[in-house]
Amino acid sequence: MESQAIKPTFKPMVLLKLLRPRQWTKNFIAFAPALFAGRLFEPQVIAHLSLCVLALCLLSGAIYVFNDILDREADRKHPTKCLRPLASGAVSVQTALIVAGLSLTLSFVLAYLVRPALALVFLAYLILQIAYTFRLKKRVILDVFCIACGFVLRALAGGAAVHVPLSAWFLLCTSLGALFLALEKRRQEFRALGPEAAAHRAVLGKYSLDLLDRMEAVIVPTLVTAYAFYSFQSSYGQWMMITVPMVLYGILRYQVLSVRDNSTGTPEEVLLKDRPIQNTIVVWILACMAVVYGWLPKLATWLVATFDSFSLRQGWF
Repeated sequence: MESQAIKPTFKPMVLLKLLRPRQWTKNFIAFAPALFAGRLFEPQVIAHLSLCVLALCLLSGAIYVFNDILDREADRKHPTKCLRPLASGAVSVQTALIVAGLSLTLSFVLAYLVRPALALVFLAYLILQIAYTFRLKKRVILDVFCIACGFVLRALAGGAAVHVPLSAWFLLCTSLGALFLALEKRRQEFRALGPEAAAHRAVLGKYSLDLLDRMEAVIVPTLVTAYAFYSFQSSYGQWMMITVPMVLYGILRYQVLSVRDNSTGTPEEVLLKDRPIQNTIVVWILACMAVVYGWLPKLATWLVATFDSFSLRQGWF
């Protein structure tokens, strides 16, 4: 019975699980540049960004497979990672290599077809992940910086796909937000693994919960301040400031979840399961769209004009 449980399989769903589709939600950040550029509803932009996100999913999925091949022995000691196809023995290393190779090749083909510059961003992402896998993931602080750079490169991919330049403030806010998520990931690994944390991931032996809390105490206020400045200096006017409370609520909600359970170790789980976070993201996106496309300023102008007209008719002024 035990040998049957770990016998390699070729079932499509198991092979798809190798690519970690639940983590593909991170790639939707590629739509952000088009949103803030006011080009989100252009058919060609939607088509290019959809292909870009698909290519990002294939690229990141291939990297996840290669990492799982290298980390399969350590993953078997983890309470949840031991269920991954490679760690559990459900998929052989040879099959995983074929899946990863095909996924990697197809991702670059799609990226090049969308725009050659996008393929260069993909190459930078691949080089970063190789450096992280073989060297930087063992370096304290640099490991979380690499995770944050991955998010920034996803955003850059979205900009490259539709030829939209990204502002320094946008990149700064994205970097700080990704650093916050990376620190939370490390924090929850400590909580989940306890004394065995360093045995699973060597760099965890160089961190402590107190150190991670201190780092978050630097990153979080810096992130909120940077986003506030970004909103204040927005090319669409100070109306963008109305999105600041939503960002602040999202960060505070994430910290509530961090204390209450271990879900913040995997941001995609929070996004897929936590309704307040989901609602906050939807409201934030709608608010940004209302400002970028001028809906909110027009509505405010109409309300003021209507109120003034009504007041004059009533003789209030």
